[in-house]
Amino acid sequence: CKMLNLARKQTGPSVAAARRATSLAQKHARSMSSTMEDYGSMCFVGAVADKYLKKHGESAALLEDPNWVSTKADKVAAALVDWGLDNGATCTAHWFQPLGSNQVRPGMSGCLINHFFTFNPSKGNVELKYSGEDLVKGETDGSSYPNGGLRATHTAGGYTIIDPTSPIFMRSDTIHVPCVFISWTGHALDEKTPLLRAEQAMSKEGTRLLKLLGYNVKGLQSNIGLEQEFFLIPRDSFARRLDLQMTGRTVLGKNAPRGQEMCDHYFAPLNTNANDCIKAIQEEAFALGISLKTRHREVAPNQYEMAPYFGRVTQQIDQNLVIMQLCEEVAARYNLACLFQEKPFADINGSGKHHNWSVGTSCGINLLNAKQVEKASGSASTFPIVLAAIISGVDKHGDLMRAAISCPGNDFRLGACEAPPAVISAYLGGSVTDFLDAYRQGKTA
Repeated sequence: CKMLNLARKQTGPSVAAARRATSLAQKHARSMSSTMEDYGSMCFVGAVADKYLKKHGESAALLEDPNWVSTKADKVAAALVDWGLDNGATCTAHWFQPLGSNQVRPGMSGCLINHFFTFNPSKGNVELKYSGEDLVKGETDGSSYPNGGLRATHTAGGYTIIDPTSPIFMRSDTIHVPCVFISWTGHALDEKTPLLRAEQAMSKEGTRLLKLLGYNVKGLQSNIGLEQEFFLIPRDSFARRLDLQMTGRTVLGKNAPRGQEMCDHYFAPLNTNANDCIKAIQEEAFALGISLKTRHREVAPNQYEMAPYFGRVTQQIDQNLVIMQLCEEVAARYNLACLFQEKPFADINGSGKHHNWSVGTSCGINLLNAKQVEKASGSASTFPIVLAAIISGVDKHGDLMRAAISCPGNDFRLGACEAPPAVISAYLGGSVTDFLDAYRQGKTA
């Protein structure tokens, strides 16, 4: 009996542990299955858009040509209403990136939310009313961007125009339509309009260069992947620090007794509460069609990073702003505060947003991939010339590139081990150097 009881004591906990492990594995499997099924369900592209556009005689392929804005907007608007009603959404929002005081609210976005029905007070009911014109453009107050008093009252209107290069998405009861935001005089009141103008200029001149090299393409686009770093700290600690609440960084006080000297935080196992929080952020991002693939610990204590697959620049920036909003909202549910300020704590690493950039054709050829370019263009000279043009641009306009990332928070972070403070350089790497050297000598790389 003693032996039997001993055996039971030995096997009991292991059986219970096995059951717990099995339960957790099944829960994880259900979560993963749900994530895979739900990916992109709240983003109006692909199969989701196809399902609703087919009711109106179209398909998701319509959205691949930006000209639908002027030719088929009414059909897309009707499909969006059907999609919204099936998912509990009765509102639309023109969603934009307004100019504002730098560093006040990292990841700043703005929107004007309207129901897509109209009211009939005399009949005591409401009826659906959402047209292509409502979808494509809107009007609101632009007097406070970038600050008040810049324009006369009668010219203070702000106008939103849809950006068809970035997909429409749904959060809660609202369908968000990515837009640009301009003034009555046509001046940009947002961050996206200058980006689209720059993309247009790059595409025009890049296409012209490739045509002169005998390689005809419809257009070029910038592709990026934005790695988002941030701190997650206990919310009760955040509530006790007025400087963190007001500025996003510590202003007073002394350093923590331990920093990052031992480099034991980088890629270490994630704090369980922080891990649960980031998983929840990723799951919400997946439903929005945001491919937020990576999560890991960063160098500083309580610092983390998430990174997506690369994509078209306008879409990636929009999605990054959504990610930042998700981080702040979801962190609060886990009694955490998310800090995006570039240097929130002294003497430990700050948070960057590493910008992995490349340029490609509208049909998917990466112009920084030598083999792809040579195969697509039929010439070994195309890649070296494109690369030389990029390096020449970096050399001539390095000061402009440096100015583009200059802001109080980022300049406070840059320097030392985190990033070059003033030197803008182009590092080719071994394989590209070997390729160019072989090309120079008339050899096959």
